[in-house]
Amino acid sequence: MASRLTNEATDTAPDLLPSTGRHRTTLFPRRRTTPRTARDFIAATLTEWGETSRLDDMRLCTSELVTNAVLHGAPVGRLVLVRVESLDEELRIEVHDSGENRPTQRVPEESAVDGRGLLIVAATADRWGVKERTGPGKCVWAAFDRIIETQGAAS
Repeated sequence: MASRLTNEATDTAPDLLPSTGRHRTTLFPRRRTTPRTARDFIAATLTEWGETSRLDDMRLCTSELVTNAVLHGAPVGRLVLVRVESLDEELRIEVHDSGENRPTQRVPEESAVDGRGLLIVAATADRWGVKERTGPGKCVWAAFDRIIETQGAAS
């Protein structure tokens, strides 16, 4: 079932979610190293697709969203699903976890060492949000408008 995140897969899963564009999905274990491996997955996929104009922004947002899923979303022993999608007008990252708590953007104290992840996502992505899943958990996503390069544009 597409909405269930289980312990059975370790690295990759078939593309389970409906899509109108090119997409790739991977399951990651709930570990401290998962944000780094998820960033690498996003970078490798987008590079393979030739979609590198927003690569740094997408890597940063992936790191923040996956970190939130690992720290606050995925219960111990569960997996985090990361999906990257290339649509006509945007590139999109989704991070699914089986936790029930919805993330909220907050303004941390100036001296706080954490709590800025969704502020970073909001400042970097063109849009972001949370959507419900069928079954346990939620999906937190970030969308990035395509940068259209025009030849011969006046400077």
